[in-house]
Amino acid sequence: MIWQQFQQAAEEALAQGQLADAERLFRTFLEECKKDESAHAAHANAAKGLAELLSKRCAFTEAEAILFGILNSLEAASPRDNLAVSTILEALGTVYLLRKEFYRAAIFLSRAAVLRKATSEAKSASMPNLLAKLAKAEVMLGNLEIAETLMRRALKKKEAIFGAEHPTHAEALFDLGDLLKQMERYNDAEVLLLRALNLVGEPNSKNPLSINILEALAEVYAQMGQTPAAIDLLTKALSLFEQDKEKAPHENLKLNARINKLKGPASAAKDKSAQDDELEILMREFEYIEEFDPRSSIRFWELSQKIADLLEERSKYSDALRFRKQEMDLTERLFGYKHPESVRSLSSMVRSNLMMDDLKEAGAYLQEILDIQDLCFGITPEDRLNTHLLLAELARKSNDLSSAENWVYNSVNLLEVSSEKAKHRLVKEIQAQEKLHAERGETDCVKRLGELKTSLMPHGNDVAEKKGNHVIDENMDKVMREHGIIP
Repeated sequence: MIWQQFQQAAEEALAQGQLADAERLFRTFLEECKKDESAHAAHANAAKGLAELLSKRCAFTEAEAILFGILNSLEAASPRDNLAVSTILEALGTVYLLRKEFYRAAIFLSRAAVLRKATSEAKSASMPNLLAKLAKAEVMLGNLEIAETLMRRALKKKEAIFGAEHPTHAEALFDLGDLLKQMERYNDAEVLLLRALNLVGEPNSKNPLSINILEALAEVYAQMGQTPAAIDLLTKALSLFEQDKEKAPHENLKLNARINKLKGPASAAKDKSAQDDELEILMREFEYIEEFDPRSSIRFWELSQKIADLLEERSKYSDALRFRKQEMDLTERLFGYKHPESVRSLSSMVRSNLMMDDLKEAGAYLQEILDIQDLCFGITPEDRLNTHLLLAELARKSNDLSSAENWVYNSVNLLEVSSEKAKHRLVKEIQAQEKLHAERGETDCVKRLGELKTSLMPHGNDVAEKKGNHVIDENMDKVMREHGIIP
């Protein structure tokens, strides 16, 4: 069979890191499989391999289209090969994980797991790997207890297949330990992370997992009050980074900053350098990816968000807006226009323009949000609440206080399934409207809004505004000038 030759060549090219050749061969492998209607498993593996390569260069839309095309043909085949269908469902779930569409990822990975369970592959390593991916989706959705159950099942299955001390268990142990750290179960996390560290052997810079384990374990010790142990582990990780000249400089900066923070205020004051400046660390990483790692588009997008947030905290709104625009462009290219991340990106543009009192631009972006929001799969209640609050703020700044108040009341019903941060924003908006009504002498409106605020915050406490946002650290000013953000 000709397709077998292309499969072997594609896998060899991939193993050698020849990604362009591997992609070309996987495309040919897929086309040859289509000529053999009975080669369901090969068909699925070809599509999965090609989708993984496309995802590496963030061509998610093309990967998704290919996988759905194969899924439709496999589901229509008679007899249907459930293992092949499961392979495609898993590949789709993986694409959605990378695209940060965690609801979709969980749905497709769950469907894949159900089908896989009924096949001969249920007892192979493919099943725990699938459960591990599903667990990651659940973590991102905030379902930590479900994720823990899935991770433990995956680990148990791997141990049954390979034995308890197999080196490949290190990543599963790290993921579970890191999850328990998030859940503040530090003693349990310590046990798992130490097991993982024992399996990877002596940490080295060529094995990123080993350094990730050192950092996670250090954070566990820091939270347990064992600061010297945490500093020792981070110092070891830093020395490994410094030995490898190819490592990005921002990695060293991050570790140095964390070590100095653990050493306490005296150390931080003594070493008041750019290493303590979060903005510089992000800018260094931004610059590094832009020059050396253009495939890391997702990380580039995340950095644009974080840098813009930090600039806004320092009241550098016009500078932040440049990064917001880049974030929005990357969002549309990576995820497509009708995507939950587009709503969040556009919301950031609205907020930035509102901070600059550019109501016309803010209104234009807000209209785009309204146009696409209901078309997006996976829009959360909190995203809807944030949109209502943006509408309220825009109406208030446009002196349409009646509409502003209506949007506030529309937001209240969404609070039950939103975060404390969203509640904080809602209370701040109520306070702003309350102040305007008070200035106009509209006592009935002030009373009504005051009662609403009291119901949200039992004692009616005001939300304090941040002080000193305009104070710019000299190090940050220097960095921004170097990168052309400010003159």
